[in-house]
Amino acid sequence: MGLNQHNRTELTRLGERIQKTFLAVSHALPEHAHTIGGFAKYLDYNRSNSQRFFAACKANNGLQVLVELPGTQALQQLCEKLSPLLPSVLMSQVNQVVDLFSQCIESNAKSHADLKRLLQEPKNSEVLKEGSEHKAQLYHAAKALLKFSVEEVFCIYILRENQNDPSYLQEVALISKSGINRLMGAVPFVQFYTHPHPEHFSGPVEITASSALKPNEFTLGVSKELSSPGFLNAFSTYSPSNSGLVFDPLPSQNSDVTFVFNNPDEVVNPLDRNSPCSSTSLSIKNPVKKLTMLVLLEKQIDKCSTVNIGCYHSNQKVEEGKLKASDLWTERFPEFPELKITPLENDFAHSQLLEEQKTKLRYLLTVSGIAADDFICYTTDVDYPIWSSTYRIYFEHQ
Repeated sequence: MGLNQHNRTELTRLGERIQKTFLAVSHALPEHAHTIGGFAKYLDYNRSNSQRFFAACKANNGLQVLVELPGTQALQQLCEKLSPLLPSVLMSQVNQVVDLFSQCIESNAKSHADLKRLLQEPKNSEVLKEGSEHKAQLYHAAKALLKFSVEEVFCIYILRENQNDPSYLQEVALISKSGINRLMGAVPFVQFYTHPHPEHFSGPVEITASSALKPNEFTLGVSKELSSPGFLNAFSTYSPSNSGLVFDPLPSQNSDVTFVFNNPDEVVNPLDRNSPCSSTSLSIKNPVKKLTMLVLLEKQIDKCSTVNIGCYHSNQKVEEGKLKASDLWTERFPEFPELKITPLENDFAHSQLLEEQKTKLRYLLTVSGIAADDFICYTTDVDYPIWSSTYRIYFEHQ
């Protein structure tokens, strides 16, 4: 019998907690012990198990951590080796997660090998159905409560080296919201963003297909072609304290809007600085029926990165690339979006994207002057994304 959704959620959290603890262990040891060979020699520990320790540290999700871990006896031996070398508080955490790992094997499988087999099995249809039904119920309840809903959110993030300031990545983004439905008495429509307001900011600008974003200038605009007529005129005010654009009243009962962002100085460049992590995120502020996220990462950055995705309770800002996925294991929701790679060659001829999505991607590439062939494209689709959560795609750099 396979693992149910509850089991997978608990095991994911345990794996992320173990990874967080192991990373702390690695950082507490001398620099010459930060490689497989150095770790094995410094601790007088089996090289194969040392390799598995570092594989667990680099795993891109909590379940994969549990697959990569050394066996329980090898972990007990590791605890003995580390005991005289680590501060007592950290050593206590190591002992605790090793004990929890042993307990999870006893509760879910016959052995570590059996647990790995269960973890690597594809999710069954009952697990998927259960999760989708609960999320759909939350969507409909929140929609009725708030009198506000969005049929679909489609967003694209492009991350590349900033040609004018190599210490940062240049982030270009498109966030498109279709079927915005606001009933009488609902809160106004607000679009949030993370970049501080520049001086003399007065509101979003109009973007057209002939616009050209300036690489070194923060831009926040509304697309004329991809938004309902009159949407930009519905702009009411903005809040400098929470970086929110307010549109009220909306031009129609069922409105569409597409925002374009150019952010040249907020995401740290991992190729220039010692930055362990870059990320993109979208917060579900209103009940949404469908979410699609695309992240295009420049190939030279992708080569030294591992990718991870999660759904979290909060939208904690990734300050100077310091926040890793393993830092947020306590915030993770029981939601496991699937991340895929879609080809961009030959004008997206073999891409799995819908034609409307391809049109919006071409639009963003055109106004930003970017060639798609230089990028790897990661995609995820989520039905009934969890209201009031944040979906985040991480790139952890080696």
